[in-house]
Amino acid sequence: MNKILALMKKDFKLLFRDKMAVFFTFVFPLVFAFIFGSIFSGDGGGSKALKVAVVDLDQTEQSKAFVEQISEADEFTVTLSTEEKAKDLVRRGKRVAYFILPKGFGEDYKGVFAGSPPEVLVGIDPSRKAEAGYLEGSLMKLGINRFEQAFSDPTAMTEQLDASIAQIQDNDDIPEEWKSLLNDYLPKMKELTAQEIGSGEGFGFGGEEGAENPMMPLKVTKQEEVVKRSGPQNAFAITIPQGVIWAIMGCVIGFAISIVQEKTLGTMSRLIVAPISRTQIVAGKALGCFVAQIAVVTLLFVVAYFILGVRFNLPKLMLAAVASGICFVGLMMFFASLAKTERSVAGITNAFLLMMGMVGGAMIPLFVMPGWMQAISNFSPVKWAIVAFEGAIWRDFSYGEMMTPVLILIAIGVVAFILGTRMVKLEQA
Repeated sequence: MNKILALMKKDFKLLFRDKMAVFFTFVFPLVFAFIFGSIFSGDGGGSKALKVAVVDLDQTEQSKAFVEQISEADEFTVTLSTEEKAKDLVRRGKRVAYFILPKGFGEDYKGVFAGSPPEVLVGIDPSRKAEAGYLEGSLMKLGINRFEQAFSDPTAMTEQLDASIAQIQDNDDIPEEWKSLLNDYLPKMKELTAQEIGSGEGFGFGGEEGAENPMMPLKVTKQEEVVKRSGPQNAFAITIPQGVIWAIMGCVIGFAISIVQEKTLGTMSRLIVAPISRTQIVAGKALGCFVAQIAVVTLLFVVAYFILGVRFNLPKLMLAAVASGICFVGLMMFFASLAKTERSVAGITNAFLLMMGMVGGAMIPLFVMPGWMQAISNFSPVKWAIVAFEGAIWRDFSYGEMMTPVLILIAIGVVAFILGTRMVKLEQA
């Protein structure tokens, strides 16, 4: 038994000498559990609000206050925009709808007893009927606030009555019998409101609970905007980029381990004393990793094209493959520079790529993630690689749009490669 315990102590000592191995044995599982728990707990701050673009053409105090109410509402995530840009965002599917407050919104908003209800122009994809009803209901709820403000604030009520009386007197379109009735009713209501102000008590709007209010909170005018659709041809068009990413990450893991393994086995020492420079050794490793990635990407897309029916733009696909290759070659070199043993480099490489894959969309769709994770997904090279491949397959990216993920991938690869080559120690394990 003592011999068994001695062997156990020996293994524990070896384990704790490798700080990376300790981290990925004891700490990383807790981090992993926390992230998955945040995703599936339902309270991780995920945003369920509908993304809308809001355009204020009126630019009055009332319209600005209403825009602020929309921005503060839990139902919406608001982007302030111009009319042209807002319509384009909806047509391209970037926003669910747009709200336009036209000229005269503020004037109508002030008139509770006369004039027209304030109008809001709502543009939405006509196929999204459920969202359209939800949007209209949410806007109406916000519009009711103007009545609550008027009837709960006697001073504001008096101002509303004064404005309404003036509008009625100046409006020749109102029939004389209605004008006479309103001119008799509204001043009396103003007098009652003045008495309420004098008594210091709140002003309540009478009527039975649940009675229908004849005054509309808002006038919602719908404008149909047909969304440009350029979706994937089939399910494989979505899954192939994810499969390609996992294949690329397999190459990274294999080559990172091979560098550390050659150091521990003494192969690297023999290469160093050979008539070959350090730069050539590093370049050979990088080129091998890059060629392996291109080969596996080519194989997968040949199968996808001839067997799975996936169609793509070949020049854009080559651009995405080269950019992804540069990025992950740099990451491979960086990972190899951090570890001294095969166990360490395997742990750190697997863990990092697994995390980046998880937050980057290779494992779980971004829309089910918590809000904070959607934000940090922009730092994942996996996300940009998937976006680049999807841009060549079904997103119908222009070359200008392809440049965003391509340049980000190349930048990550170059920075990681420079750091890795400076930090790596070929001479010792």
